[in-house]
Amino acid sequence: MVTFKRQRLKGNTIRLACGISAAILFLLSASAHCSERLCLTLQTTAAVNTENVRLGDVAQLNNENANVAILKTVVGRSPNPGQTRFVSTDYIRIRLRQAGFDTDAIAFKGPQDVKVSRPWASLPAGHIRAAVEAAIRSRMPWNTEDVAISDIQFDEAVQLPVGKLTYQIVPKRHEDYLGSTILALHLFVNGEPVRKMWVNATITVMADVVTVVRPLGKHQHIDLEDIRVERRDLTGLGSETIRSVDDALGNRATRMIYPGTVLQTSMIDQPPVVKRGDVVKIIAETGPMTITATGIVKQQGRKGEMVQVMNTDSNRVILARVTGPDAVAVDF
Repeated sequence: MVTFKRQRLKGNTIRLACGISAAILFLLSASAHCSERLCLTLQTTAAVNTENVRLGDVAQLNNENANVAILKTVVGRSPNPGQTRFVSTDYIRIRLRQAGFDTDAIAFKGPQDVKVSRPWASLPAGHIRAAVEAAIRSRMPWNTEDVAISDIQFDEAVQLPVGKLTYQIVPKRHEDYLGSTILALHLFVNGEPVRKMWVNATITVMADVVTVVRPLGKHQHIDLEDIRVERRDLTGLGSETIRSVDDALGNRATRMIYPGTVLQTSMIDQPPVVKRGDVVKIIAETGPMTITATGIVKQQGRKGEMVQVMNTDSNRVILARVTGPDAVAVDF
């Protein structure tokens, strides 16, 4: 029994010694392998904060005198901020060959796949809202005390690359800054554009408008007793809203207008200042000289309009601009 145990122990010792020797030989051969060839050791994980993954982000170069330019080779696209992706050894080989490197002369060590992650930064929602409101107020045609800006909405969950964030806010073309509006939010990180978003906002404008207090018939002249000024929300009223009493007085209604109606420019017009058959003074000015004549209006016209006038001295019909109820001017 004693002899058998000694023999078994001796056998185990021999096998252990053989195993250690094999391991040492493997390491020595691997070391010799890397000393003769370019040797890259891949990492298990890597964090990248750029748009592209370079070899130096996911691997270490074990040769002291090797050309480190290989580490600058792009071996894949980075994941989106806050996301991960895997870069395989096979894909790295492909990208290196495309870059002109002989992959047969390169030894790869480490895992077959590298897990690449990308850090992210959140959008500063409070600053963005303040910037949107400031952008609207700097461009709108209204008095700032008359305006309330609310319901500023955008995607607050967006994940951005880490870096210095700047942004540009661009309104729509022909924006009237009234009611619901949409603005473009361009985001930049370290000066590079990274995303375009849309921002919704509601603009409420309270301003003086002219309203009708009693019925106005078609072609009825508008007097001070017919209108008054009220404070109203301009949303939905349109850009033709009349906001000054002076802009309404002296005009006439183009249609029936009922009490409570907010006056629009399309609801009124100027009454004709001259009509067919009126005798007017024709005034022509050229430099320091003024020439006058008498004429007869051939058609009705409002102030500022061009009408046909017959010169009573020459019986010629000319075009003249109405300047008042009894005068027209010839422009040279």
